[in-house]
Amino acid sequence: MKKFISLCIVGCFLAISVYAQVNVGGYAKSYWIPYRLTMPEEGDKMHTTAVQVPWGEPDLSAGFGISGWSEWGGFFLGADVAYGASNQVANPLSIKGKGWVWVKPFDFIPTMDTFTIYLGVPNNETLMGKIGGSDLSTYVLDKNKGGRIEVQDPSGNIFTKFNPAPWGASDDDPSKNGYWPRVAAAAMITWEPVDNLFIGAFVAPELFNNKAWKDGQAGYSLPTYDSANGDKFGSDGIDQDYYDAKQVYRKIQFGAGYRFPGIGFARAQFIGARNTAELAFQITAFGDLVFDIGAKIPFEGTDKDETNMWNEGTYKKRKDLQASVAATYKNYDFRLLARVDAAFGGSDSAQPGMPVLQHGLNVVGYLVPSYKLDVGTVGMDLGFQFEQMDDINSYIEDSMMGGAGLWFSRSLGAAEFKMGAISRFPLKWNGKEQPFELFFPILVSAGF
Repeated sequence: MKKFISLCIVGCFLAISVYAQVNVGGYAKSYWIPYRLTMPEEGDKMHTTAVQVPWGEPDLSAGFGISGWSEWGGFFLGADVAYGASNQVANPLSIKGKGWVWVKPFDFIPTMDTFTIYLGVPNNETLMGKIGGSDLSTYVLDKNKGGRIEVQDPSGNIFTKFNPAPWGASDDDPSKNGYWPRVAAAAMITWEPVDNLFIGAFVAPELFNNKAWKDGQAGYSLPTYDSANGDKFGSDGIDQDYYDAKQVYRKIQFGAGYRFPGIGFARAQFIGARNTAELAFQITAFGDLVFDIGAKIPFEGTDKDETNMWNEGTYKKRKDLQASVAATYKNYDFRLLARVDAAFGGSDSAQPGMPVLQHGLNVVGYLVPSYKLDVGTVGMDLGFQFEQMDDINSYIEDSMMGGAGLWFSRSLGAAEFKMGAISRFPLKWNGKEQPFELFFPILVSAGF
């Protein structure tokens, strides 16, 4: 056994040694709520505490990976870890492996030296939204009450990165704005043919939506071939890994961006899995004041593979039109982040032959001023969300939620400590009075 382990270690070193550079990294983060006061309009007050990550069930979010690269190729292998998922004592870990390999095969051709092919489950953030949000946002605006706009990671509201959701979307309804199936295998191509121009494409033959994942059905697999028995439904043969090309390529993600020196960064893309075109422009001409503006334009869905609750074909289904404006400003030690995200105009039908129902307006406004001190940074979070009564929720009145928080943070090398005091206002959401809430989240994160 010792010889075997030694050979494995030597093999790893030999494999890594062919790369000019190697990096090992990881991160972990979680939140502690020492005290939370909840005061419903009717009923007893609640005094609670928790350790959690606010965007889901786990108590700890973490990840690790190793990468190696040279001038012409490289690899990445890693995993994302959620500890305490579903509060399962017997099996508290939820792990999703990730990895890819890449190569630049045509460096001998002028203008093709940047042409790169990735295989595995890669991602790329070159074109994505350039202004994010606050790590306290899902406390200020309750994610559980939600809406149709992403609050936790709003940079994607402006422009979506390649392979935007490695874990998959939170539900299996393709009509949702943020829908993205879990990707099991993909290819990505990036190319910068001239200075400041970036072109990319992401193709995923194996796509899982949540329903298919639970049922154990993958993508659009063709029948396999059993060479021994001549049975086309057997288990061997390369055919088991082939998928219908039409179904795969109609869900392609293809985008491009161009940087205008001293002016800004223009981007455009089409995301087949969402049947949506996106446009964005980052304005950098004003120095310390930076804007990022984006729009998402959906096309009407008629995909027979997208079914409603009766498992009948899609009938005139359209995601929301989305528009986002975000800005950052800095003046010496003062910082300001502001953004407005809106979604409206989507439509759906209960079933074929029924009237088309229209979505109302959903808008989120968020403001984060902060000031850097010698010992750390102090700041404030202000958030507000509105959702209009529409054809789908015609029995529910207009809904609003809001919150505010004060916080202090310190950067401790590769670690971060942040503590705050947050209150949610007693407004109405989906016709229900929200309770007054006061709580004190503490964020601890570290990476290397």
